[in-house]
Amino acid sequence: MGDNILELRGITKSFDGKKVLDNFNLEIGRNEFITLLGPSGCGKSTTLRIIGGFVWPDEGSVLFEGEDITKLAPERRNVNTVFQKYSLFPHMNVEENIAFGLKLKKKSKAYISDKIKYALKLVNLDGYEKRNPMALSGGQQQRIAIARAIVNEPALLLLDEPLGALDLKLRHEMQNELIKLKKELGITFIYVTHDQEEALTMSDKIVVMNKGIIQQMGTSLSIYDEPQNAFVADFIGESNIFDGIMIKDRVVQIHGKQIDCVDEGFGAGEKVDVVLRPEDVEITTEDKGYYSGTVTSVLYKGAYYEIIVLAEGCEWKCQSVNAPVAGSTVGLYIMPDNIHVMHKPKSSDEEIIKE
Repeated sequence: MGDNILELRGITKSFDGKKVLDNFNLEIGRNEFITLLGPSGCGKSTTLRIIGGFVWPDEGSVLFEGEDITKLAPERRNVNTVFQKYSLFPHMNVEENIAFGLKLKKKSKAYISDKIKYALKLVNLDGYEKRNPMALSGGQQQRIAIARAIVNEPALLLLDEPLGALDLKLRHEMQNELIKLKKELGITFIYVTHDQEEALTMSDKIVVMNKGIIQQMGTSLSIYDEPQNAFVADFIGESNIFDGIMIKDRVVQIHGKQIDCVDEGFGAGEKVDVVLRPEDVEITTEDKGYYSGTVTSVLYKGAYYEIIVLAEGCEWKCQSVNAPVAGSTVGLYIMPDNIHVMHKPKSSDEEIIKE
């Protein structure tokens, strides 16, 4: 196992005859913040439930610190789960909720009291011991659910879209809290979300999933800057994705124009997908661009303008701090290292899916 705390080997799972995970393999290192990211139905929550012991795979094995725990009951795993619906007990106050798992383990009153104080301090809810959780805000309830999980000192904390019910401002606050918690506790977090920004902000490593298959795994930077296929490019952030032809190393043809790029190793004449991030398409004067087009839309987004330009029969999404006039003619220019060339998908499992 080495530095891996968890290993999923050949996991396959079907529900009602529909395959949700297909020969799924994943290794997770100690003290990592891993995010499983993908559209609804991609298998991310099923993966989490298999790790937690709430679902058993049809095939494959789950190894935790080198031990096969595939069919071990949830309460016998050194793993705790925080769900989107926090599952707090309404008839118990905050400290009773947090103490629930420790009482099942028959820990002493002094031990439980110390652990409750420590956990509440970690989640910034000191003094809330006697409060009714149902009278607290969504953010506070979420913190209690996390406190209840961490007092059990799990080696692995599973979080299934825990911020989904919170408003945007509170979500951002809780994202920062979770990052701090992970550093403080030194445990492994596996986090499930369909929110790309959340994944990019919080993760040491992102696992992008679609149709029960890992499409790409890597750091936030590598996933965003170097997507391996059109699905990842479209799902992570915003992209212009065009058909292209690789003329030779470092030269790609897009919409009939041969443009310098930095990509190599493709076959001459190979049909490819070309990804251009909106912030990398520069709006310039008509004479300085590779293409000229008409500005059809300008939207102010706060830090930048989102601009749509109709050029070569396609809509190009651009971002700029300067706003051209709608209806005006502009040039579009792309720096060679801002062009990302990818192989076309070999199978329907890799094809782009917009949900």
